[in-house]
Amino acid sequence: MAQRSSRGLVRSAGMRPEPDLTQTGTVRRFAILGLVAAVCLGLAAAAPVARTATPRCTPGLHTGLVDGRSYLVYVPTAAQFPAPAIVTFHGRLQKAISQVRGTGLQEVADQEGVVLVAPQARGGKWDFRGSDTRFTGRILENLTCDDPHRTYASGMSMGSAMTFLQACATPRRFAAIGGVGFEIFLPKCADPDPVPIIAFHGTADQVVPFSGGLTASTATAPPAEATMSRWARHNRCHQYVRSVPQTGVTLKVWDRCAAGTQVRFYRIRGGKHVWPRDRVDASGLMWEFFSQYRR
Repeated sequence: MAQRSSRGLVRSAGMRPEPDLTQTGTVRRFAILGLVAAVCLGLAAAAPVARTATPRCTPGLHTGLVDGRSYLVYVPTAAQFPAPAIVTFHGRLQKAISQVRGTGLQEVADQEGVVLVAPQARGGKWDFRGSDTRFTGRILENLTCDDPHRTYASGMSMGSAMTFLQACATPRRFAAIGGVGFEIFLPKCADPDPVPIIAFHGTADQVVPFSGGLTASTATAPPAEATMSRWARHNRCHQYVRSVPQTGVTLKVWDRCAAGTQVRFYRIRGGKHVWPRDRVDASGLMWEFFSQYRR
């Protein structure tokens, strides 16, 4: 298991996604139901410097194409191949570049030699009925830079829900997942294996309410903490620890889980619907968590 460090607890403010109260990732009730059915059936700001069917493993930001759809690949100079990779899903009506440039993930990639992959949703909205799970799989099949045993998923808002979907997809392609601002649990997933999960949610989120209920797009979201507790039960965790690593931040850790997994949840008091970069550095903490796991 990788050594933990204090890097990632605090970082100065920087560029972040705007807290769009009408357009940031929410999933309508019928989409959630469709998501469950699809998964249980086993369905699986700078311009890019290159645009090719299969992005090269040269340093820089590239645009890839698969089945007529685009995705970004950022290859840091420090990458040593095959490199670990993070696939990161943007929020509703956002762009893939927002996940690369606006979250701090690019800085993590530069420091740690991690390849970033950011798919672009059709019309800015993820499809939970299976097509975007297949799209993600096709992207990973086309990558030549990544280590498939050290590939992870992250996402913001609707992209976070998409990330949680990946924990239930068959076959599972990710060694661990992380989400910000939208946690879901699918009780009848085809793949029952435990999965390492880290998530972040602000208590003042007005887009996807922390306590659950109607979202800004009139969907119904489950309570964040209760959802993470369900994942802990899914992972068959036997130990629970609560701590306060930073003022206004509560960390809940479910440990001693099956297959060496762990569930971590950061409750950010007064936090809104943004990717955390001030009191906690979500990107740095995600990588510290991800780097412990291989698939």
